[in-house]
Amino acid sequence: MKTSMLLVVIALLGFIACSAPQMDVAAVRKTIEENGAKFCAAFNQGDAAGVAALYSDDAIVMPPNQDMVQGTNAIQETFGAFNSMGATNLALTTDEVMGAGDLVIEVGKYTYSMPGGLQDSGKYIVVWKKGADGSWKLHRDIWNSNMPLPTSTYPGN
Repeated sequence: MKTSMLLVVIALLGFIACSAPQMDVAAVRKTIEENGAKFCAAFNQGDAAGVAALYSDDAIVMPPNQDMVQGTNAIQETFGAFNSMGATNLALTTDEVMGAGDLVIEVGKYTYSMPGGLQDSGKYIVVWKKGADGSWKLHRDIWNSNMPLPTSTYPGN
């Protein structure tokens, strides 16, 4: 009896896996990269509202050295703070896109400039969520710098 139940479960899992709609990863990647260009354009113009509009209503942003930020207003405030510090020249490079169904993971690299000639570069992971209208929105967003912290900030120094 246990063996036949196991076979039924395996068959159902196989059926579900085979019947899941296949994603055109190349087409989704193109859309993700276009949305990334919109993100950079809004960020570089100091349009925090435009940046926030690219996120899902229940998005969570995880900036470095800060608590998680959730919701459109909080995300707008977060990017407004970056803009008020003078951050500009944001560039994103998508390295990898993978996913299934209504979720896609993007892995990439970023660079941006700060006043006084300061530069930052790092990496990010974004989970994109497909909305009911078919548009892809940033749903979870985390990034961190490749730049080393000053040695005085490390524990024990």
